[in-house]
Amino acid sequence: MVRTAIHAAVWSTDPEPDSVARVLSEVAQTGFDCLALPLRNLHQLRTAELANVFQRSGITALGTTGLPIGADVSSEDPAQRQRGEEHLRNVIAIARDIGVIQVNGVLYSLLGHAGAPVGQEARRRSAEIVHRAGEAAAASGVRLCVELVNRYETAMLNTVEQGIEYLALVDHPNVLLHLDTYHLAIEERDPLAATQAALPHLGYFELDQSHRGRLDEGSLDLRAMASPVRNSSYDGLIGVEAFARSRAAADHANVLSIWRDHFDDGTALARQAMSLIREIFGPALGR
Repeated sequence: MVRTAIHAAVWSTDPEPDSVARVLSEVAQTGFDCLALPLRNLHQLRTAELANVFQRSGITALGTTGLPIGADVSSEDPAQRQRGEEHLRNVIAIARDIGVIQVNGVLYSLLGHAGAPVGQEARRRSAEIVHRAGEAAAASGVRLCVELVNRYETAMLNTVEQGIEYLALVDHPNVLLHLDTYHLAIEERDPLAATQAALPHLGYFELDQSHRGRLDEGSLDLRAMASPVRNSSYDGLIGVEAFARSRAAADHANVLSIWRDHFDDGTALARQAMSLIREIFGPALGR
């Protein structure tokens, strides 16, 4: 059965344990199984306390992360690649200690406007490190999912076809794909066919509207976009993501071009999203 997850940005990405505990209370009240917590500014995370608040809540911890500037695992510079690998290993260790079961995100290159195409050698360099990260994560009981994002946020992996080719380079069963309907709608000629092709490699399917706000507002037909997953034997995670600038870290909001608040009530958004998930996936849900 599938399980449900929601991104902390719906309420707050503040990693202080008291703030996370308040968010977890909302997550429980709205019926989600998991909370995706950004793992950023690693030295500031109070790992043991975060582990405690997740354990007390009964909500499963997920993580999201990217690569810091100067730590690009696809770079020609060996020092950058080393810093990137160290970052991923640190994320995995922190995820393990918090109790995170899966880390999603742009693990393969820097997030942000690239300015030029990316060649195959850069993908090979990236995949070599992500393979080793996949091994380290497996040893820690953490799964990795590489997120495919749109052309304005990376030149590395935009389409499912590229994602599948990249996984073949990574060549590790602990590294899967993270699909997001917002990005699929921008990049794929046929989002349904692309999602169907991704199913054997899928570890996270995320519902995200065209304007990144409430799921019942916007131009995407999320019921249709979810149909390949609903009609399959997929038993992984179904996620929800939405962003309001006032609820996100400013630097992250800048990279994602979140210039305004796309909603004003995170709990109302979450309740509506859960209603939609129940309508789409029905008996396949874990609860």
